[in-house]
Amino acid sequence: MYFNVVYWKNLKSGYKDKQTDFGIKIMNLDNWQTQLRKGLLDIVVLNLLNRGPSHGYEMVQTMKRIEGLQMREGNIYPVLARLETDGLVTNYSQPSVDGPPRKYFQLTQAGQRAIEEMNRHWERIIEGIQQIRKGV
Repeated sequence: MYFNVVYWKNLKSGYKDKQTDFGIKIMNLDNWQTQLRKGLLDIVVLNLLNRGPSHGYEMVQTMKRIEGLQMREGNIYPVLARLETDGLVTNYSQPSVDGPPRKYFQLTQAGQRAIEEMNRHWERIIEGIQQIRKGV
């Protein structure tokens, strides 16, 4: 008999399951968390910009203060470039007292419509997961 059971492995907590002859697959929870965070970057960045124009460093610092959303500064710029290519954000330069001009990003009208729809969809996802967790 061959069992195909998935067990979670959280490397940060040191929890590890043993592989056995039953064909147990081990899933790396840290990898899952990283992939989830990457998948949520668009909605997070657009929601940050929904509060007003911001530069990349400022957005990263805000995200670092929120557990589960921490990221390195260099990771946000490809996201911002893609959102700009998609017409959801635009940028402008503004002088900085700390050095060279800063590139600020802001939502376009299309970005505003997109984040409104993304937030509605996110709420539906959360509600669906809560229903499943409660056994509905």
